[in-house]
Amino acid sequence: MIKDIINQIKESEEKAKEIITSSKKEASEIIEKAYKKVNKQINDADIKAKKIFDKAEAMALEDAEAEKSRLEARYEKKIKAIRSISRRKEDIVIQKLVDIVLK
Repeated sequence: MIKDIINQIKESEEKAKEIITSSKKEASEIIEKAYKKVNKQINDADIKAKKIFDKAEAMALEDAEAEKSRLEARYEKKIKAIRSISRRKEDIVIQKLVDIVLK
């Protein structure tokens, strides 16, 4: 009878060890799945962030090119206006010199 009790205790200990081992294995699997899921989310977020950054960079470059074109056009107009004024003044000076020479 005591042997039976001892055997039952041993069997219970072995079952407890099996349950503990199984629980540890399940816990490890759960942790591993969670870790993989988090890594995937991080990688997905990195990819999305890169796409957003690339899109923003492309938009910034487009905006810079558009601004450059606007500025170039504005300064070209100013240069033409300055050249026109310069030519008019040059014509006036030439006319004055001609008038002085002819008098």
